Amino acid sequence: MTMPAFRRRPRPQIFISFQGNDDDLRKGFVSHVVKALKDARVNVFLDSDDRWERRGPHHHDHLLFRRIEKSELALVIFFDKYAESKQCLNELNKIHERVTEEELMVIPIFYKVNIEEVNNLEGRFGKCFEETMMTQGRQNHQLTHHIVGCLRSIARKPGFTSGYYSNDSDLLEAILQGIRKKVPYISAKQTIGEEVLAELLSASVVAALCFYFIPISVFSDLGFLNSPRWYLAVLLLFVVRHSLRLIQS
Repeated sequence: MTMPAFRRRPRPQIFISFQGNDDDLRKGFVSHVVKALKDARVNVFLDSDDRWERRGPHHHDHLLFRRIEKSELALVIFFDKYAESKQCLNELNKIHERVTEEELMVIPIFYKVNIEEVNNLEGRFGKCFEETMMTQGRQNHQLTHHIVGCLRSIARKPGFTSGYYSNDSDLLEAILQGIRKKVPYISAKQTIGEEVLAELLSASVVAALCFYFIPISVFSDLGFLNSPRWYLAVLLLFVVRHSLRLIQS
């Protein structure tokens, strides 16, 4: 059992790009990915978080791109309806830009769609892409060729295809292993033993502070319980212990 490091460790941030309008994908596979990453103490940001959309599309896009810039790794979950979303294609463009600048790592995940369909714009994926470009009035436009280049560049990166796994659980486990290779300092969820050890460590430090800084005689004076000093001492101990727990996590 590894003892928790007694220092503040930066939590890696992973950006997940996917078609958030598809309820089956969002509430199914993506929700399992998010839970597994949060259990591994990773900050996760999704493009489907609509809290910022209410402030207007410009603010939403600005914040979204800033989140990508602050991320160390991006997961691009290609689905047959991925290219149906203009927002997904904008994210893909930004992700490609950061990857090209060597400021971001990316893992493509082909969920219920194969690499060839994405790379060659075939099947339902290709149809959605064409419809999105037509809606935006970008047919045969230079910008369309740029987006296609970004899409193919990301799709050719080492990734994972759901069709190669018997179930989503196996796929998810493979993805987590792949992420740990790219971001090696993310940890698995604490075991019960590690949680107990962390509790004992923080409690021991608090006990030591009590022993050295609070005279034993004060506890024999019941009047102390009615004084403001008692509440101040309790508050101080709470702050110290909470700070220790944050440092350990």
